[in-house]
Amino acid sequence: MKKLYPFFLIMLCMAGAVALSSCSDDDSSSSGDPDMPESGNALICNGVVREIKSAVYTVETPGNGEKADVPEAAPVYTIYLSPTAGLVDADGMLIADDAVKITVKQPSGAVDLTAAGNGIVYGEIDVNSSNVGEASKAVLSVEFLSARVARISAEIETGGKTLTVAYYGPCKNSDASEEGDDADKVVLDKVPLSWYLGPVKGVESHNYYMAFTDAEHTVSKGQVTLKEAGYLFVADLYAVPGEDAYTLPEGEYMASQLNEDHTFTSQYTGVQYIDAEGNKTQLSLVPGEPLKVTREGDVWSVSLRFVDTDGSEKSIVYEGQLQIVDQPEDGGFYLPQIGRDVEVVGVSATATYYGNMLEAGTGMMQINIFDETYNTEKGQGGLGAALVVFNDLFGNPKEAVIKPHEYLANTSFQWGSWMPAVEIPMEGLVFPLGTYVQLDDGTSFGQFSYGKEGTIKIEAAGESTGEDGKVEPMYKIEFNLTSKDGFTLKGSYTGVIPITDASDDKPDDDGTSTLERDYDMDLSKIKKAHYYTSDQVYIQGIGYKPISSYGCGLQFINIGIEWVGDHLEAFVDREPGGDIVRVELTTEPGKENEITPGTYEVTEQRWPAYIKPGVMMRGIMLNGGLHGSRWMHQYYVEWGEDHKVFEYLDGHALLYGGQVTISKVEGEGKENWYRFEFDGICVRKHHVRGTWEGPVVSQTAGGAAAEKDHLEPPRLLRRLPAPKVSMSRLAEKLPDVMFRKAGMTE
Repeated sequence: MKKLYPFFLIMLCMAGAVALSSCSDDDSSSSGDPDMPESGNALICNGVVREIKSAVYTVETPGNGEKADVPEAAPVYTIYLSPTAGLVDADGMLIADDAVKITVKQPSGAVDLTAAGNGIVYGEIDVNSSNVGEASKAVLSVEFLSARVARISAEIETGGKTLTVAYYGPCKNSDASEEGDDADKVVLDKVPLSWYLGPVKGVESHNYYMAFTDAEHTVSKGQVTLKEAGYLFVADLYAVPGEDAYTLPEGEYMASQLNEDHTFTSQYTGVQYIDAEGNKTQLSLVPGEPLKVTREGDVWSVSLRFVDTDGSEKSIVYEGQLQIVDQPEDGGFYLPQIGRDVEVVGVSATATYYGNMLEAGTGMMQINIFDETYNTEKGQGGLGAALVVFNDLFGNPKEAVIKPHEYLANTSFQWGSWMPAVEIPMEGLVFPLGTYVQLDDGTSFGQFSYGKEGTIKIEAAGESTGEDGKVEPMYKIEFNLTSKDGFTLKGSYTGVIPITDASDDKPDDDGTSTLERDYDMDLSKIKKAHYYTSDQVYIQGIGYKPISSYGCGLQFINIGIEWVGDHLEAFVDREPGGDIVRVELTTEPGKENEITPGTYEVTEQRWPAYIKPGVMMRGIMLNGGLHGSRWMHQYYVEWGEDHKVFEYLDGHALLYGGQVTISKVEGEGKENWYRFEFDGICVRKHHVRGTWEGPVVSQTAGGAAAEKDHLEPPRLLRRLPAPKVSMSRLAEKLPDVMFRKAGMTE
């Protein structure tokens, strides 16, 4: 069983340990399973998988005395599909004696096995018109898309034996070599690369780059490596596209270095032969010969004349489907790509919560969705999806849940986003990280398709009660993404998703922040800011020390004072409720009574080594109060004929990181106006951002009451039994007729 690689695996690898975590049963027993062929062309008999490497057919036409419109007189196609490579005629197939043999009179789709002359044979399996009734399943389809390309499928169950056949590719006419039709052709059936590189500067042409081969291969960063002997045909083409730039224009392409319409470059276009030992022979192109591109339906033909290893002139031809996609970022990928559209129909899912793993102040959740085949049939093409989304950062990771939301792609790990996939090379291996789909093809890693753009939509879907009586939330997940190589990744799942906590940020959460995501402050309710000074600074673990001991002055700037009064008319410098923020700044000695523009970074700790002019002192909790640099949010209620106001604190965060930038606002009547741009960071790594502009006055000179001690607990905290009070508790304390919501929530 393949693995959807979680983030903790990457971290373990960095530490020198590799621990692959399977999504289901241990796969140690799978070493004896045959590998599913990468090409997808295979015959599977009683569970044994063999790749189809040769396909040949013959045609027997009726005699001249028979009527052509009589069904029995129709031509009979005999098709051989063999796991032996290099077979080019029926005689070779009979000698190898390992091929599936199919006879059919009308190779144009579904085959009627009850009709005389139609049948399929492989080993002891023989199904035809005389015994098809004994088979529990007998489905056969044969379709020739051209004289040299066939699409064949079969599913047979009879006498306790099973046979599955899937083939799409070149199928050679056994008699063609005798007639001379294919004697000078090398037919290829695989497309390692088919890239659209975009418009070319200075000309109207667009660039197309593709590679074709007849051998098993790997692709890494745009480099094609053959795993067995075979030909490699590379074409670097230039053409003016039609309405769809991703459709290769047909016609004849001539050699040129000017990149004009319908040309190819000899520098990057060519043919190689690679032998079984990996030795490469660059083969010459026939001068003056065009590269030809034609199309019949969905079957393309791309051909070029070259000089083979024996000195003879031949055509090298690719025949089959051709889907042009954007060149992947950074020139390609290390891990093999699926290279087609996929859809994951989920039957099970799991999730892992990693918390603030990427230091973005958001909770990282990886959701793994598996289809039925992935869960139950190893190496049989099952699909799994890894969706990495970012939402709330939970103070107690054991309470982490999946948050319904419509997530969009973002590489900065922002709240409400999903992470596009990247490859992480380490310890000699490469691992995917982020959002991707994985195909279980029977190999050790499988094949991948990396999410780049699109939407992941998660909705609540009710609840489910398990056998143990435990009620679990259900989720509905749908994703529609575009992969980095241009394909569509779709999927869905509805059901329970068990969550495992793998976060490692619990010990740092000291309770000084109530934030669960980044927060943008609204400071528009504040009309005037105040500052005051102190000759004492609190040193963590030591106590109060004169600020002069560190060659600094000390000032506190309040953008909004916590407590104003009990009546509405007392709110002159700010309106009731909303955001307020305080910064504790060090200045040059003697400049603490003036506002000094600049950027002040938050100190890492409140220790002497960090104290110098021009920094913001980290916030601290003392005597049950939030002191130093911090953010607060207050709600309020108003009641009575005399409009009494009651404020309470419902959100707070000490600032442990970040900065504030102060600049002078110029203009008539704005001698004491300043602009403050905040970007603070709390203990949970969430950002508190906001901008305020206005007059700043001395807290004593401005008429507001100065605090007796800047470390005294704020008055509003002493008015409540706890810093955080729910709306339901507040409602119990006030008569219904006096209680009015002002945008408040539970």
